[in-house]
Amino acid sequence: MSVEQLFIYPIKSCGGIKVEEALVTKYGLALPLNPDIVDRAPNMPELYVPVNPLPDEVVHCYCWKYPILGLRYGDHVSHWLRAFFETEDNLDLVVFDYKQFEGRQCKNSSDPNSARDGDVSVYHDMGPINLCSTKSLYDLNTRMEKKIKLNNFRANIFVTNITKPYAEDCWREIEIGKVKLTWIAACIRCLLPTVDQETGIKDPNQEPLKTLKTYRLKPIPYDVSPLFGINMAPTDDNSIGAIIRVGDLVQVKTEELDFWSKNDSVSSN
Repeated sequence: MSVEQLFIYPIKSCGGIKVEEALVTKYGLALPLNPDIVDRAPNMPELYVPVNPLPDEVVHCYCWKYPILGLRYGDHVSHWLRAFFETEDNLDLVVFDYKQFEGRQCKNSSDPNSARDGDVSVYHDMGPINLCSTKSLYDLNTRMEKKIKLNNFRANIFVTNITKPYAEDCWREIEIGKVKLTWIAACIRCLLPTVDQETGIKDPNQEPLKTLKTYRLKPIPYDVSPLFGINMAPTDDNSIGAIIRVGDLVQVKTEELDFWSKNDSVSSN
């Protein structure tokens, strides 16, 4: 097995960047170098978003009900966002500064999880790194009339040459090159995978969520949301600061093969 594709998502719920290599941090995957962002949109002026220096206005944010701090970019960014989305609602772009802020403890999420002390995320829903297999996607596409793409699921790591579809459900510890990753939870899927990542348009039939609900439900403990992919975190400090590359071999070190037959595979905090 090996890494087929890598993606980084600089802005929550927005499009990803396909990369050949990524830096592992405790907050997720990042570009080895942090470039400034230039946003271009039809009939809009260019939006330049610098990452050095960062803004200095501290704001209190919430990811669901959990507080987390951020740094707010100026009014020019907010005005650009409101103009593009044609809304008068307050829209701000906020960046997390790992040098002065603490991330959210994954174990404190209301979703079932097995996160350890020190497993942290920022504006993610659950874990810092999301992993799927291409074979799982191919299997899903055999069940649907309209095929979807890998990036609908917004995973960071896509693994190829896996033994069978959804084998990743049972992975608990893996190694990718010199990087060790530990399972936090199965990934509970919402409506976001129904959004075409190239057009931003939701599927009118709520696919692939509708199809996933026909065969990817584990009511205890995940309730009514289907599962696709897994959330992971760096296993130890030696993995933080290492690089994952497309083509790196993936080795499964620990599995929970009875995951689907057990009701106590995770702890609910």
